[in-house]
Formats: sequence, C-alpha cells, structure tokens
Amino acid sequence: MIELRLKTALAVAATFAASAAFAQMTPAPQTSPQTTGTVQTAPQGGPATSSSDPLVQKRIDDKAASDEYKARKSDAKAAYKEEKKAAKANRKAEKKEARAKRKEAMSEQGGPAQTPNSEGK
Repeated sequence: MIELRLKTALAVAATFAASAAFAQMTPAPQTSPQTTGTVQTAPQGGPATSSSDPLVQKRIDDKAASDEYKARKSDAKAAYKEEKKAAKANRKAEKKEARAKRKEAMSEQGGPAQTPNSEGK
C-alpha cells in the first residue's frame, strides 16, 4: 500500500515537473503589440488640418463642417432667443401702456360704477 502511494506521488511530481518545463519552453502570450524600437508620440499642436490619406482628410473636413454648422446653429439660436425676449418685452410694454390708458379713461369718466355688492373691490 505504501508502495502504491509512493508510485502515485512520484507520478504526480513528474507530471508537475514536466508541465513546469513545458511552460518555460513556450513563450508567454503577448498582451501589448511588439515595438521595433520606434517611439510613437502624440501629434503636437492640436488636431491635424490635412492628411495624405483621403479617408482621413474626409473625416477632418467633415469634422470642420460639423463644427461650423454647430457654431452657426448656436448663433442662430441665440439670436432667436434674443428676438423672442425683445418681442415679449414689447408686448409687455404695450399691455402696460394700454392698461394705463384704460385706467386714465375710467378716472376721467368718474371711475367704475360702485354697486352695493362690490364695496370698492
């Protein structure tokens, strides 16, 4: 029985040794791309304005057009809001003026007729 346990232990130990030796022979999986001595740096001075690649150039042009559209849209929206605000202020001033004219006309006529139920309301 001891002999059987000894044989099993030796077999397990041999298996572990073989797997460890195999692991040392195989290269580790690469998690990052292999660099060949070149250093890549980010472009300096902001985004590129031109490129030799037509697809990249199209993307740059599309981005510029999109930015221009957004700027025009923002300006138009601000102008619309300003115009809307001015129109509201004009309406308010006209209402105030009309109210003042009506009040003045009523006071010239002697004011609204007092009824016994209104009691100066």
